[in-house]
Amino acid sequence: MITSVKNPKVQWIRLLLGRRQDREWEQAYVVEGVRLVEEAAASSLSMRCALYTSDLSARGKAVIASLIQRGVDVEEVMPHVLAAVTGTESPQGLVAVMTLQSKPLPTQANFVLILDTLRDPGNVGTLLRTASAAGVQAVLVSPESVDVFSPKVVRSAMGAHFQLPVQQATWQQIQQHIKNWGVTPWLSEAGARQTIYTADF
Repeated sequence: MITSVKNPKVQWIRLLLGRRQDREWEQAYVVEGVRLVEEAAASSLSMRCALYTSDLSARGKAVIASLIQRGVDVEEVMPHVLAAVTGTESPQGLVAVMTLQSKPLPTQANFVLILDTLRDPGNVGTLLRTASAAGVQAVLVSPESVDVFSPKVVRSAMGAHFQLPVQQATWQQIQQHIKNWGVTPWLSEAGARQTIYTADF
């Protein structure tokens, strides 16, 4: 059991909660809460490790059991230790570290979302979970946008990272993807006169 916030693994996870550069350097990001870790575990994406507290719910304990069976590095921690590696006021007793990767982009697509210079984590997370619900096949994120693997975006996206291919790309790469897929881009703008209900897609 980990009892100190000075534990190297705990310090590493705290690092991942901070700067984008550190997440990119470590090629890892943090997932919090029973439902999100459950969805992450059910995906094909790689999980590095998980921390949990003894007061975890029955559903959470089932997730831990499945992770142990898969060979994921799992450790119990004291509640104050888990609180140090979460960005929420009331942690659910479970945190996991995922490899910084996304589902692969499809070879063919006709419904794609491009995030252009969006900097609010909550808005980006909302767009990702809406895109997942609406059947979007891929999400491309411009270089000027917020880090889609930041803790606030991951929480707000509510599991979309494990359902959707989400790729941060240069404008040159975005242009090439659009060309390869043969899709016609439409710009969504707050001050536009035409609504999505009248546009002929």
